[in-house]
Amino acid sequence: MGRRRIICAMGLSRGWTNTVDNGVANASWDAYDATIQTEVQVYNTRFAGSGYTAVDWKLCKAILWVESGGPTSPAWTKRVMQIGNPGDPAYGTLKGGGSTVSLIVSTSLASDLQHKSIDDPQLNIRAAIAFLFLRMAQFEDKSVIDPAETADHTYTVVPGDNLSAIGRKVGTTVEVLKAMNPGADKMIKPGQVLKYRKAAVRTVIVGWRAFNTANIAQRYNGNGDPNYAEKLNYVLDLFTKLKRP
Repeated sequence: MGRRRIICAMGLSRGWTNTVDNGVANASWDAYDATIQTEVQVYNTRFAGSGYTAVDWKLCKAILWVESGGPTSPAWTKRVMQIGNPGDPAYGTLKGGGSTVSLIVSTSLASDLQHKSIDDPQLNIRAAIAFLFLRMAQFEDKSVIDPAETADHTYTVVPGDNLSAIGRKVGTTVEVLKAMNPGADKMIKPGQVLKYRKAAVRTVIVGWRAFNTANIAQRYNGNGDPNYAEKLNYVLDLFTKLKRP
């Protein structure tokens, strides 16, 4: 009882806590578990490697419990994660694509977002999880060597050249020209032969923010709910009381 009083004092209404408390004994709240587990595992597999820590699917389940209003809510069989609601930027961002979105959203999800209704609860969940990963990823523009090009090439400097101009001419980057031609960052001259590999500046994922309730509240929550992190923590605590897998 003491814990309930503390949580309510932090801003969570009794009506809201009563709603999600229903999920402890009501297995209907687990209806989308398989979809969430499958989708999160896809991302965990795709991004596994240095700097990435596998995400616990129950974080996304907690988001669904916070967002949906539960099985008695009209949203439960439509926009269960609220993606696509008026004023929500997530749906437009995902549909719009772009260099960062394409690193997160799969080809199949991108197609479904263009051609299927966001009122489909399965698609709504997939879109929400994609937006979460988009908001947690850290991006930078970096010089990337073309993986299909294994050969070194050469270019002879002409009057008026600089490294940027040469890069545009031959399809490489200033960074590659500097790395393959020591001293070229200081001076080049006509007649000088430079080595290069095909490369381009591309947006890449360079790291991940921690998938915790504070970061999710700050970066994912579209409506600015000041109690969002507390709601997630409350729901995650409820999960420890579930009498089912």
